[in-house]
Amino acid sequence: MPPSYNIGDLPFNIDGPEPVLTKEQHGLFRVESTSTPSHSSAQPSITFRGKRILLLGFSICLAIILLAVGLYIEIFVTHEYIHRGLDIITAAPLGSILAIVHALSVLLILTLPLITGLHGYRLAWAWLVASVDSGHNRPTPFQLGIIMNILHGANFSALWAGIKYTYGIFSQKRTSYKPSILRRALFVLGFGLGIAYSFVVFDIALGISSKTLAFSQLDDYIGTWPELSRQINYSMCATTEGAVADGINLCGLEAAGSNPFSASLPEALSTLTNNSVSNAVAFGNDGTAFIVPASIPEDVAYYGTSYGVLSQCQTITDQCIGSGPTYGDAQTLNLSCPASVSFNAAFNTTTNSYPFGILDGSGDQYTTPYMVDTNPFTFGAVVASEAYTSTADTFVGTTGFFAHGDAGAYNVITCSVTVRSVGYTYFNRTFTIDPFSTATVTNLDISRGVTAMTATEYLSARVPAAVDGAGLTGEPYTSAFARELSRELIAFTASAYEPALPGELQSVTQVLGARLPLALLILILSWIVVYCGLVLFLTISAVLASSASPYTLLARNRLAEPLTAVHTAYGRAEPHRTWEQSNQRLFSVETGLDRLSVGPTTSNAGGLAFGISRAVAAPST
Repeated sequence: MPPSYNIGDLPFNIDGPEPVLTKEQHGLFRVESTSTPSHSSAQPSITFRGKRILLLGFSICLAIILLAVGLYIEIFVTHEYIHRGLDIITAAPLGSILAIVHALSVLLILTLPLITGLHGYRLAWAWLVASVDSGHNRPTPFQLGIIMNILHGANFSALWAGIKYTYGIFSQKRTSYKPSILRRALFVLGFGLGIAYSFVVFDIALGISSKTLAFSQLDDYIGTWPELSRQINYSMCATTEGAVADGINLCGLEAAGSNPFSASLPEALSTLTNNSVSNAVAFGNDGTAFIVPASIPEDVAYYGTSYGVLSQCQTITDQCIGSGPTYGDAQTLNLSCPASVSFNAAFNTTTNSYPFGILDGSGDQYTTPYMVDTNPFTFGAVVASEAYTSTADTFVGTTGFFAHGDAGAYNVITCSVTVRSVGYTYFNRTFTIDPFSTATVTNLDISRGVTAMTATEYLSARVPAAVDGAGLTGEPYTSAFARELSRELIAFTASAYEPALPGELQSVTQVLGARLPLALLILILSWIVVYCGLVLFLTISAVLASSASPYTLLARNRLAEPLTAVHTAYGRAEPHRTWEQSNQRLFSVETGLDRLSVGPTTSNAGGLAFGISRAVAAPST
């Protein structure tokens, strides 16, 4: 039967009769010999082509890996980061991170046609083997068109067309056997499209869910270190030995005479009111109040040392008021605490006041608190306040205050107070106590400096006034009282300290960083690994297929390049050109006789058909 195309009938086959091909044994592995000298004697280059395949595959992987490594370096190496919950917080700019991820998504989409082209070598080898064995892996013309569309198009349209044909979607006619190379081409394209476009979804999701935020970056401090720690001024202490009593050195905090606190109160009160140029009181994360510089540069983080006070208080009013029915006259509340609490809280008719100070072993208030010889020590207070009201002779909620008489309400409190040497870290306006370098002070002169200042008349008035109303909402009254007591006790000793260098110092730079979802970063990395694995698999398969036979390269062009199909259908029949690996060299020099027309035409079998036809005469000039 004559061929269905009319190339042989056209008057442009200038190379004489078509050469007769003689297939040698194991023809897939040897070059065919021809009987015409017009055919080039050069064997198709396997080695060179294999190098090109390797170069292409490895270049794709290298480009992807370089971008992925760049993303990793940007987030985790060149910038600081922390892992917090389900997020990664990094000092890297969000814009640069999203730009790299976007470049990766674009690269995956752009390289997808290239890796489907690599798959063409493996499919071509399977086609060659089936051609020798007359196997089922020989596609029909339509199936060849589907495979060519998949390998060359590498898009969703090609995938959908292949799926519709392969699985008979929307088709009511029976189709021929589907070769495995068609299904394999569909699978690789679908898998590649799934990876590439799901990566685009991750790219979009990362852009939506990531947030820009201020991030503090730490670097080595350059310049003269500021004195941010605090230490006892031992030079001053050396001049105050025995100023109050023999064997006691309060470092000038208290002296003998009618005005014993004249030297220390100015700095103490300035520190309490945050008006000191040298000192301030800060709270650590465990509630310790300690002396810090009045002014700390905003661009530093440091490790410092100082001295502080930690108080822990409880209310015992219910144990001291008795069971009624009377609780005293309108001016006073009768208080009698059990021996177990060791606090004589009764109203002192001599001083006309309730106790407010350090307690001795008998529960009485010290008259000379600088003689305290324990650390920690017990502090007792009876607080009267008009900020708490309730029905007469009842408790005010859970505050510990008991409403009675004309003074409002009363609260009986005991506290365990500890003077501590403190090691702490300052960062981002937060003081964090270092438990390994913080300890109870064993030097009695230092702890007595704190206890001595409780004899001032300011403490009993200032502490209750500062926390009036506390406990009605939010923080319990005893917690507020403990914090204020600690703050004032250490502030009253401010004049005994001098500046010192910190143990460590770093500069802090505020940069705009990013909060990144960790799950998306893991998915992005996983997809990169899978995609690179696919590229490497197809690259190695392509090299093996191209090495198996010199005809693999030519068969792959027939399978994946539309120009080869156009040449077969409409090009000049020049056998020696069919061995060319370059699609352009398949075609000879074209003239006006090679121009194609489209429209109704008469077919060789007779009848009117619509198609493409070749000009039969040169156009007139």
